[in-house]
Amino acid sequence: MFGRNGFERVLGFSLLSVLMAEAYASNAQSAESPLRATLSGAFHETVQEEVGVSGSVVVGVATANALSGAAALAGFVVPVSSSQVCLTVVSRDGVYSSRNTYLMPPLEKGGAELWAVLPFEGTQRRELINSYVEGDLAVRATPGNCSSQKSDYLVVRRDGQVDSVSILVNAFGANDVFFRTEEGKEENCQEFTEGRRTSYDFVCRVPVTGASHQQVAIERERYGRSLTTAHLNLVLSGADK
Repeated sequence: MFGRNGFERVLGFSLLSVLMAEAYASNAQSAESPLRATLSGAFHETVQEEVGVSGSVVVGVATANALSGAAALAGFVVPVSSSQVCLTVVSRDGVYSSRNTYLMPPLEKGGAELWAVLPFEGTQRRELINSYVEGDLAVRATPGNCSSQKSDYLVVRRDGQVDSVSILVNAFGANDVFFRTEEGKEENCQEFTEGRRTSYDFVCRVPVTGASHQQVAIERERYGRSLTTAHLNLVLSGADK
């Protein structure tokens, strides 16, 4: 069907197409794949069957698909904006909690936006964690080590496009919880009505505006009386350094 020269041209074109496809796939993967953070020290976690209500108002800040045991075991993804990150994971029933500091990949001045995976392989409670479905775990990541207090929250994600951020709230007895954006928009948060609600009992679903940072205020009321407002700075992407 082909002469020798024609056959060689077809074969050469086929090989070139394969090499170009492989190079494109390799470049796409390297551009999209997040880097890997390093756990600082031993992995810290606790399991306790009987717990009381305690902690902060803001318990978790993440995309909905990151709020499960499967997402935890796969490794959470966060924007790289500091040299260290404190990751806190608690179950809604209050049984499981962990709090660990991770060392982040170095930031390069003027570099592209970076993402990093926070590996959860140090856990000794894989079976328990894997039993938690979406909404059963709260995930919170803040810049710096776990001994520092921050109002910045790195939005934890698993994969895919971020359309909204789930903020898990411990209402501490409030019967009305709502959020207010920096544009002044207010929207009610939804209460969990099934299962144990020891660690948190409301979820606020905040739409993403497309900006790298968003300011949000969580408001709580108990029978019309205002309680302390929680102010958050949501970090949705790593700042170029």
